[in-house]
Amino acid sequence: MDSLDGTATVTEVRRGRRRQAWWLVVAATCAFAPAATAWASPAVAPRPQAACTGATYTVVPGDGWYLIASKTGVPVKDLLAANGATLTTPLFPNQKLCLPPAGSTVPSTAPVTTVASGTVQIAQFPVQGKCYFTDTFGAPRSGGRSHEGVDIIAKSGQYVYAAVDGTLTKQYIDAPGTLAGNGWRLTRSDGTYFFYAHLSAFAPGLKVGSAVKAGQIIGQVGMTGNAGTPHLHFEAHPGGGPAVNPTPIVKAVDGCNVTSVPPQPGDTPATTTPATTAPATTVPATTTPATTTPATTVPATTVPSVGSAPGGASAGLWEFVAPTLAFDTRGAQFVPGRAVRVTIGGVGGVPAAAPGAMVRLMPRNAAGVGYLMLHDCATGPDGTSVLNVQPGRLNVTMSLAALHDGSFCLTSSVAMDLRVYVVGYETDTGAGVQPMVTRRALDTRLSSKMSAGESRSMSPSRLGTPLGSKAVTATITLLAPEADGAFAIGPCGGTPWIVNYTKGISQVFSAIVRTNDAGVCITTTQAVHVVVDVTASWRTSAGGLGVVGATRVLDSRPGGVMPSGTTVSAGTPVGATSGQYTVTMLAMGTPSSLFFWNCADGKPAAAVAHAPAWSRTTATVTVDVRGGQLCLATTAPAQVVVDLVAAG
Repeated sequence: MDSLDGTATVTEVRRGRRRQAWWLVVAATCAFAPAATAWASPAVAPRPQAACTGATYTVVPGDGWYLIASKTGVPVKDLLAANGATLTTPLFPNQKLCLPPAGSTVPSTAPVTTVASGTVQIAQFPVQGKCYFTDTFGAPRSGGRSHEGVDIIAKSGQYVYAAVDGTLTKQYIDAPGTLAGNGWRLTRSDGTYFFYAHLSAFAPGLKVGSAVKAGQIIGQVGMTGNAGTPHLHFEAHPGGGPAVNPTPIVKAVDGCNVTSVPPQPGDTPATTTPATTAPATTVPATTTPATTTPATTVPATTVPSVGSAPGGASAGLWEFVAPTLAFDTRGAQFVPGRAVRVTIGGVGGVPAAAPGAMVRLMPRNAAGVGYLMLHDCATGPDGTSVLNVQPGRLNVTMSLAALHDGSFCLTSSVAMDLRVYVVGYETDTGAGVQPMVTRRALDTRLSSKMSAGESRSMSPSRLGTPLGSKAVTATITLLAPEADGAFAIGPCGGTPWIVNYTKGISQVFSAIVRTNDAGVCITTTQAVHVVVDVTASWRTSAGGLGVVGATRVLDSRPGGVMPSGTTVSAGTPVGATSGQYTVTMLAMGTPSSLFFWNCADGKPAAAVAHAPAWSRTTATVTVDVRGGQLCLATTAPAQVVVDLVAAG
């Protein structure tokens, strides 16, 4: 047997074959090689046109072997054989491919096992739509392996469902060198099991031994392990034996056009708490005259006070955990102005009494321009914001959140869907933070744009971090993507964070990105220029950074911050050496970049945030606060709001 779900001995053999990091492996287990775009300079010359005796297909930009097989209804193994190709054979626009005659079977050296769709039956299609799949069972893989599953291609973050009633009997955790990444083995009463691979996150509350029902959410689609595009790898093993072709099994209950979520065990409406206060805001006009200064969509606030830590004292150190979904609106959008409680304590290994959590906030379907506030449920919104949102673009961020009774509350100024993932928690042991003068680790404009499907790496020396570092605080700028796509960033060989971006407008997000001694790796599914700026490293030898009651240290409205710069108080407790801030900026009629640094240092060459004209950007920034004075400057006039969220 040779599948992603093998025995320990097989796994060790595979690892021996795959000492290369995943971002350098071209023949990804479940990846497809996209066709080069018109502007790309291919590394190899196009293959000679095949002499076809029947129907042909003309390659278009963005095509891959899997996608072409899906378009034409031809099994991948037959398509490859008809063209004398493998999955790593490059494709080029306008290239002619031969299609095998209808009903024919092209001989293949790979062993192929087939199964009638009635032999194994499932009650639920395993992926939320929209998606697509085609028969790739038996297709050759590197290392002499053959493909033993079906790859269901879908966007990162779409739900993965239990296909049958059963028990989760094995959990797979992404680690360097693994093929499967994050995954589950779901076993039903007769011993038949189903293998799920490449998940981006696990559903909260599930563990080995958990009983699940068909249709229950068990995770989200991703591209962990040796995957080159977001998808679910799904296998079926009747009676616990060798894998059989799962394509007819999933085709019998094809749900690729079903986007609605099945009823879930214990479904209850989202808990809502009326907000005790609603911060004043200005509703932006649909058009902005050149003579008008628009208001930033962040709440108005009073003069800030010095922040204090919630509850008991803590060393301000952080333990990282596997990303776990802690909250999902699941279509029941936020009601503007109403608080929603998010419980983190007890989720994903976070202790119930943890004073703080490291979270990813991932809004989608925002009804308009607005903002999201993170606050204590007992006191209501405090006049600070954690993220500005704008329809038609990437809206995500990471932040440190104070926990009260294991929870915090979120209030939105506009209707939106939202997912919250927990990735770490504050404790007395673990990693601290060492701020640095903003360092530009990558700027593809100095070399070449990242092409569709390309991966690149940033070594620890480029990141400005010593070996042994656990993470970096970084701002990632995606400049004018050529098409809608997905971007992945994470430790080389480890689990990446995958976000979806849109075509055209430049988009910015910030993250506390896990790293290792190989550095940080990025992958994009579409052509785009990428800039990565680092403001801190997280390591066990660094000082603590504890969550505080969020306070506003700067609101430049209505005047804005100019290229000449401005100076503000750090707003941190006496003796603090580092602070973490949420920075929101609105560029005026000209695109603008923001520099943010300790006034005792020289102005850095790298910015912490960038905003296109009349656009809003939110960034998470870690800064050295010794001396208590911080400086800000822009490349063009912009409104800037700065909120302190942690200090140490």
